[in-house]
Amino acid sequence: MNTYRIKITGTTEISEKLDDLKDYSLVLKRCAIKSINKKYLSKENDHDYCFNLESLDEAILINEGNTISGRAKSKSKALRGRAFVYSNEIGVDSEKFYQDIMTKLIDRFDDVVDLLK
Repeated sequence: MNTYRIKITGTTEISEKLDDLKDYSLVLKRCAIKSINKKYLSKENDHDYCFNLESLDEAILINEGNTISGRAKSKSKALRGRAFVYSNEIGVDSEKFYQDIMTKLIDRFDDVVDLLK
């Protein structure tokens, strides 16, 4: 029988200190599979799969009804997360939408800088 596991990485900034004596539930808004590790287990052709996920957007910690929200630390992850939300709102493919945004930002970089002045 195959086994399946996940490993989650990524950094999220939160607004307050956590209590190390409490346990928290974690809700991740969006993750991406960064890699898959596959190990052979037996002669029956069983494997152990470990899916390495990276948090790309908002994370929410919950403890006893209290919630602490966090955002992706890197600006590129925050942009990708925002593009994902917007692409879902308008009903287009999220990855293609993100790539289109990045291409346009690069192609019109000087115009973007002028807007920020």
